[in-house]
Amino acid sequence: MSLDDLTKQTSTDRLPSATSPKRKRSLAWLLPVGLLLGFVLILTLLFGERLIPATEVDTAPVITVRAGESAQQEPPSSPSESLTPPTGKGGLLFQASGWVEPDPYTVYSSTLINGVVSKVEVLEGEAVKKGDLLATLIDDDAKLNLQEAKQKHQSMEKRIVAHCAGLEIVAAEISAAHLKVESLETVLEEAQDNYSRISQLSEGSISKQQLIQARLATERQIAMLAEARAEIPRLEAQRTQIEAERDTMRAALSELSTAQERAQLNLDRTRIKAPMDGIVLQLHAAPGKKRMLNMDDPLSAVIVELYDPNQLQARIDVPLNEAAALSAGQSVELISELLPDRTFEGTVTRISGQADLQRNTLQAKVSIKSPDFRLRPDMLVRAKFFALSNRKNSENTDNSASQTSSGRLSIYVPENALVSDSKVWVVSPDNTAESRTVTLGTETRDGHRLVIEGLRSGESVILPPHADLEDGTRITTSNTH
Repeated sequence: MSLDDLTKQTSTDRLPSATSPKRKRSLAWLLPVGLLLGFVLILTLLFGERLIPATEVDTAPVITVRAGESAQQEPPSSPSESLTPPTGKGGLLFQASGWVEPDPYTVYSSTLINGVVSKVEVLEGEAVKKGDLLATLIDDDAKLNLQEAKQKHQSMEKRIVAHCAGLEIVAAEISAAHLKVESLETVLEEAQDNYSRISQLSEGSISKQQLIQARLATERQIAMLAEARAEIPRLEAQRTQIEAERDTMRAALSELSTAQERAQLNLDRTRIKAPMDGIVLQLHAAPGKKRMLNMDDPLSAVIVELYDPNQLQARIDVPLNEAAALSAGQSVELISELLPDRTFEGTVTRISGQADLQRNTLQAKVSIKSPDFRLRPDMLVRAKFFALSNRKNSENTDNSASQTSSGRLSIYVPENALVSDSKVWVVSPDNTAESRTVTLGTETRDGHRLVIEGLRSGESVILPPHADLEDGTRITTSNTH
């Protein structure tokens, strides 16, 4: 065998070992690596922004000034608008939005007994008059209870009549007892007279037996008279007892009368009637639906909610930076999208005792004078609040001056913070730059420009340079002017 053949044979012998399957590697190392990568990803999502370098900027707070009436009136948007405030009102203070609601509150018509609704006579939006039938409850049990109460009442009346008949019997027995006493008294007098005469006769005229018999007859009549006289108090006590039992029965009859009236009342209450003239705001009943008292649900017994269309008010959310100008008696103009061409006059009647933390507002109640029948609760309205009108007397003049001094808040922004006539950069609550569009007024004060809309009291604006700023850019304040 040559050297080449030996080499080929050796290579052929090694071939199977080279093509044998490789040893499978373990993938357990992927688990800790995956956990580590997930942890890094979560940290990046939560704190990645803090790892980005923040842009250092100069900031300045907006200036808040309480303006008088003269500074509150804005220029007209068109030549047709007049700067003169409406007659009988002061200057326009501010505007706010709200909604219509019943004045002073919604009236709930409820069932006063537990039951199941049999029939509903009204629907939502219908006008009802006081006393109109709203709904009826199933009244079978109430009718039976009333019938049972009437029968008990009649039965007690007859028992009283039968019982009181004994009074006449006792009265007759008392009269007979008195007559018997009088009769026995007469017989006793006769016996005593007979005994007295016999006892005065001489001895030998009558026998001793006759004398004893006369004495015993007298004593017998005395005992019978005592017995007859004792019968009278017994009969009087019996009459008193019958009268007391009669009074007890009459008291029970009065209780049965009350029970009968209650049963009648429960039957009447199965017919729920309107307590006032108004419109059905919301319907809570339907045939077959149970209405229950003493439940946790405050509406468990309510049949309908009513409101008077002639008694409406607006609940206005006033921003807190405007709320200082609120006072009872202020004139208000209200506009609804339902009737955009009509303006409703109103007056501030009261101010809510608690502000809304989430909305940063304070609610004011505004009564609406001569509301339109088409207005409905929860309709949105826009309200214009006016200052109190000036008065001629000194006391009212002082009040008017006080109202003027407590006008709305005016906001001013540094002029060098303006990127243009309608844009500024604002520091957002998360310390990022926010591009804000603003509406500017014409008034300037000490290098500051009046802002009509777009900024809020307490905010800070970013001073130049603004070249490196974009919406969402992280910023850090170097100094605050």
